Amino acid sequence: MELQIALDRLPLDRAVALAALVAPHADWIEVGTSLIKRYGVAAIRAVVDAAGPVPVLADTKTADDASTEFEMCFEAGARAVTVLGLTSDATVRAAVAITAGREAELVVDLLSVRPPRRADLLASIGPAPHVLWAPHVGKDAQQEDQEARGTAVRVTGELGPWARGLRTALGGGLRTADLAALAPAWPHLRAIVGGAVTSAPDPLAAVIELRAATERPPEGTP
Repeated sequence: MELQIALDRLPLDRAVALAALVAPHADWIEVGTSLIKRYGVAAIRAVVDAAGPVPVLADTKTADDASTEFEMCFEAGARAVTVLGLTSDATVRAAVAITAGREAELVVDLLSVRPPRRADLLASIGPAPHVLWAPHVGKDAQQEDQEARGTAVRVTGELGPWARGLRTALGGGLRTADLAALAPAWPHLRAIVGGAVTSAPDPLAAVIELRAATERPPEGTP
């Protein structure tokens, strides 16, 4: 299981410091949506510099004009960008093409995407090797439904047979125990974790613990 650490709702200097701290223990570093909205592409560039060789995802949640938004992110050093699954087919197709041309990764954000729309997207795009499908429970939903905080119950409900054989990511209030439970069943999943690290009293200890949880072997493995 891959581990992506999301940096969001933070002052930029704090995000940069955390990126440098956790990068040795992460597979990806994410520059969160609110961080980009507050500081612009400068936030992407600063986190890229701090993360060193670890690739950075710009969580733009692009809904239109993919060419402009994606190119800004790539020029700042991002290796992946997100597009909203709820947006138009034209924007999704553009996002797929642009990232393929850049040999970059596209994350299709399935926030609030219902199964019929998801099925249409899967049929349209197919199992493109550079596309990652990312169901997650948003922050507002987590806060409204307290049971979604700190557990994988609601979040993992977004996974299912449709995800088998696809590159997938999952995020929304995940904690160490959630990753330990998920890793055996979904060894190729990318776990996206934010608050469990950024709000921890000791972020370094938190990310090391998460890293260990992602490495739990599948059941039945000797």
